[in-house]
Amino acid sequence: MSTQAAVEEPAGVPEGDRWRRVHPLSPLLRMWAVLVGIAAVLLAQQAETLGRLRDLLADTSLPTALVVLVAVVALPVVFFVGWVVSLPWWRATGYRITDEEIAVRRGVLSRQLRTARFDRVQAVDVVEPLAPRLFRLAGVRVETAGGSDSSVNVEYLPRADAETLRADLLHLVNGTPEGADEFPERHDGPATATATASAGSGEDTARTVVPTIPITRSVVAAALSGSSLLVVVGVVVSVATPAGAAVLLPALAGAVPWFWGVLNASWRFTAKLDGDILGITFGLSERRRQSIPLGRVHAVEVSQPLVWRLLGWWKVRVDVAGYGNGEGSKGSTTTVLPVGELPVALHVLELLSPLSTPEITAVAHPQGRPDGLDGAQDAASGAGVRTYLSPPSARWVSPVDRTRQSVTLVTDPSSTPSSDTSLHREGQLRAVVSHRGRLRRVVSVISPAHIQELTLRSGPVQKVLGLAGVRFDLVPGPVMMAGRDLTDVDATDLVSRLRARSLPAPERPRSTRGAPQA
Repeated sequence: MSTQAAVEEPAGVPEGDRWRRVHPLSPLLRMWAVLVGIAAVLLAQQAETLGRLRDLLADTSLPTALVVLVAVVALPVVFFVGWVVSLPWWRATGYRITDEEIAVRRGVLSRQLRTARFDRVQAVDVVEPLAPRLFRLAGVRVETAGGSDSSVNVEYLPRADAETLRADLLHLVNGTPEGADEFPERHDGPATATATASAGSGEDTARTVVPTIPITRSVVAAALSGSSLLVVVGVVVSVATPAGAAVLLPALAGAVPWFWGVLNASWRFTAKLDGDILGITFGLSERRRQSIPLGRVHAVEVSQPLVWRLLGWWKVRVDVAGYGNGEGSKGSTTTVLPVGELPVALHVLELLSPLSTPEITAVAHPQGRPDGLDGAQDAASGAGVRTYLSPPSARWVSPVDRTRQSVTLVTDPSSTPSSDTSLHREGQLRAVVSHRGRLRRVVSVISPAHIQELTLRSGPVQKVLGLAGVRFDLVPGPVMMAGRDLTDVDATDLVSRLRARSLPAPERPRSTRGAPQA
């Protein structure tokens, strides 16, 4: 039976109201982790009984080959019995797509119906857990704006059918021409412009942004990350001191899962751009194909841990509207480059930020601002740039990072000022750049319209030194931006300029996108 065949419905039911079935193995595969866990618990509890059975078989005259054959044959029989038992749950499972939403139903004793309206969808991903991957099956996960359990999952379909379903859903969510104004206007870099032109000609628009990361690089990068280094320290301490296992075991218990998560998230990672959709593929135990609309990317962060400097590697993360931190139970990632060389990181930064390549080189280079560069020198380097630096007095509160932290406002001198006030005479504000960190280098870029709120703070020590900080409140995500340890005058001026920024127009409801125009 085709997995895409519609479930039997009474005659006359519209096509959009018909339920479609998933693969017959789906209920069993959805429970495989639970079944393995139950089997492990039973084996642990009956270890003594199994030991006696082993001794009994050893004392019998049965050939060892016969015992092994019976054990091998028993596994498929158990699997077949489990599949037969799961058939009622398979017949009760299905999904349906209408013009407004996708719905998934499942359950026999307890019925469940979950829906996701297309105007609430944040992403549509193809997910391949380990067990379904063995049968060449995959699931489609529809992430919606909501809490930690707001996704709708179609589990499982043949890989080709899952890819087709994902493409259909992406078209329904943001593929109509009228949906182009759903996303705010952004800088069109070379990659975006080429992809858009190819889309109009009907060609294959996907182009590689991040080449497939070598497996060895993923392993080395994970090994050189923070928790892995803590394990090394724990091993040294356990060997050199009487603490021994009391130090080593807790370090391993905390670091091994973290190490596996880092490795799994970067395993054979690749990113391709198709129109305005950035497609990401990654995963070892669970292979995932994730879609990130460029218009939902609010902020971009390029960082380099201290140890990675030896190899020249960088990491790029983004804030995506509706994703949160993106590393939780949903499995979605906000990392668009887990580990890569500087040219790749700069290319990703240009693609996802409002800045061009010359502007990134001038004011947003990830290697940081050179020591001794002050605001006057920066202002002289080119029009449309205003930089706020920490003054010498900030060395008492930020002795290591003082000369490396800054906030830069990038304006477009050729644009028409939005008002006649002095805050706008330099041109339209187009991007905000922040640098921080001497040991761990970080540069972040955001469009001013995506800054949610601004907070001006001055602690007791900062007040004595005449300093203040400006915190940027962004959508939930890994990117953090702030003006650190500025003078009172600069902090106030920064807040005033950002408060005068242009805000995006209210988003038009998607339900009207397909409506005929008067």
